[in-house]
Amino acid sequence: MNINQFLSKKRNLILLTLILFGYFILRPAPSFKSQIQTSDKIKGVWVTNIATSFFHHTTLLDNVFYHLAKSGYTHVYVSTYSFGGTLYPSKHIKSNPLVVPPFTDVLKASEKEAQRQGLKLYAWLEYGLMLMPNDSIALNNPDWLLKTASGETVVDGFVWLNPEHPEVQKYILGMIEEVASYQGLTGIQLDDHWSVPRQFGNHSTAMNKLTAKVKQRLEEVNPDLIFSLSPNPYSFSKEKYNQDWLKWARQGYIDEVVIQIYRSNAEEFERSILTSQIHQLPKSIPVAIGIYAGNFGNFKTSSEIQKQIDISKNLGYGFSIFCWEYRFLGSL
Repeated sequence: MNINQFLSKKRNLILLTLILFGYFILRPAPSFKSQIQTSDKIKGVWVTNIATSFFHHTTLLDNVFYHLAKSGYTHVYVSTYSFGGTLYPSKHIKSNPLVVPPFTDVLKASEKEAQRQGLKLYAWLEYGLMLMPNDSIALNNPDWLLKTASGETVVDGFVWLNPEHPEVQKYILGMIEEVASYQGLTGIQLDDHWSVPRQFGNHSTAMNKLTAKVKQRLEEVNPDLIFSLSPNPYSFSKEKYNQDWLKWARQGYIDEVVIQIYRSNAEEFERSILTSQIHQLPKSIPVAIGIYAGNFGNFKTSSEIQKQIDISKNLGYGFSIFCWEYRFLGSL
């Protein structure tokens, strides 16, 4: 995804959230806790930083988590670190400018509602090792950034942190420690941005070592937390982005995989699952399929989303929908 596509996606999300804001603000918040069925399969949804910024200033979060639980979802992956910084008060990372005092802690607010509704809450650290080129971390620490053989620092529209740099490791592990200190979390999630584009060279060993350090830090702070990863299919992840998630799973570094199979139709979706190599994961690791709900002006139909959910279930996997903003606008 290039920078223009990424920014267009974010603009669409802002517009969608404004529409949803108007929809939910007129509805009374539920006065009772809903009950969700116990399931050993993941039924998840991602909530982006756009939505959480708006939810945090209103009672919308109550409605949204209630709606998710009532709809049978079990897992919520809430954006915690994205463009603009963190959505919780950090000691060493700037906060997202959309989050202003006194409402500065999306994680704390989400913890309360997730517990109230019986949902499993994950802190989703979307940006991983990438940053916007004008991010203050990038501007103030140019030596932290990777460079191509020709000296370029921008790849796919972003700059990328060097996983071998001691200060980068300190930065990442400090954030992991902060997030892991929240007692109401089920886990944290890194995704396809927990990676390094191959244009910067072979950094597989460095990524393996840093991922092991993240797992170790999680166990030191809260050994009960699940370390979830949401990658692309294996060959693409490893060859294009130095993300050897099969090795990480076999080494015990990650505890859960929600693989992104963002395809336009059910036939492509099933074929991509079957060739993604997730069947090679250890049987002890919970696996879910990430399903793309479409985007503004091009939503997937409910029937198409249901087909992809059914395929995931029939193959023995859970599912997670990207994202709440797109999925639930289409069902209002």
